[in-house]
Amino acid sequence: MPIRLTDLIARVPPEVEKRVRHVRDQTRSVLQDALRGECRLLLRTPAETESNQPGAQVPVEVAPGHPAILKNISFPDDFERILLLGRYRPFLEQTVAGVNGLIHLRQEFLTRPDPDKWVTATEADLRSTHAWATTLLKLLNQHDPLKIILAVEEDCLGVYQYDATDILAEETTVNKAAIRLYWGVIGLVSQWMGCSVDDLTIVVLLHELAHAYTQLGADIQGWRWPAPAFATSETAVKEGLAQYYTDRVLRRLARRYPGALKTYEDMLQGQPPAYHTHLLWVKDYSPEAVRLAMLEVRRWKEGKLADFNRRLAEAQKELHPSSAALPKPQQTNSA
Repeated sequence: MPIRLTDLIARVPPEVEKRVRHVRDQTRSVLQDALRGECRLLLRTPAETESNQPGAQVPVEVAPGHPAILKNISFPDDFERILLLGRYRPFLEQTVAGVNGLIHLRQEFLTRPDPDKWVTATEADLRSTHAWATTLLKLLNQHDPLKIILAVEEDCLGVYQYDATDILAEETTVNKAAIRLYWGVIGLVSQWMGCSVDDLTIVVLLHELAHAYTQLGADIQGWRWPAPAFATSETAVKEGLAQYYTDRVLRRLARRYPGALKTYEDMLQGQPPAYHTHLLWVKDYSPEAVRLAMLEVRRWKEGKLADFNRRLAEAQKELHPSSAALPKPQQTNSA
């Protein structure tokens, strides 16, 4: 009988909730300070402070349960064996690659004198080992629970929730918003990744805070990204910006949270294309150009990745004329 992901989440020890709460309380201010330094956007503007207005409020809730998108995910009844395979993935991959080399080595020995002294395994033995390791890797890749969760097209360890019902919202409108961290999902995924709950919580919290700052954060003019326009923007733009600032902040705080940076990099390998959009921005474009492109698409309510990439190329040319020959970032198929 298949094993449901929701049942596995329900078995996560309750101590994980306390750990996630502790990390949230201990790191949130540090992460927000670093985010402000990178994107130079404010949840509460100086004008709002002077007039005693609250500005944008984004409470962070540590919640049980899971997002609805995980509800129907299940695993085969030999789930324990799949987890066992997961722990041995590096050895299986090394075996598949190494056996091919051993077959060639064996053939080389057979062309030299006294081959029996050096060749003690038949080619059939080696190919049998290769076939076994290949079969096990195929099973793991088909049912690897970590890959299934990370491949989900939406944030599923935590979510940034916001109210986009006010269709008349303007650039200065402050919509309601909140962040929810699913401690059970975080606890389960941390086990499968072999990382600490603390490190994974930092990555998830930072990613969701980055969503909050890129949407609700106000620029020097007090302009924000109106929630209805943000809601209809392509996933690759929203997730790309959240991933970009997650990357920037974790590298800024690498000495303080080295495990979180490694966890982010490990997660990235299994995430869908929309979560990789930022990699070219990090590699080829300055932080000033990325920020300017973000401000422009917010201002003009341009939510397509092609719009952002065009703005990014223009910003790079304007800010750094000597690098204007850089190729434009390519459109992906993620939306």
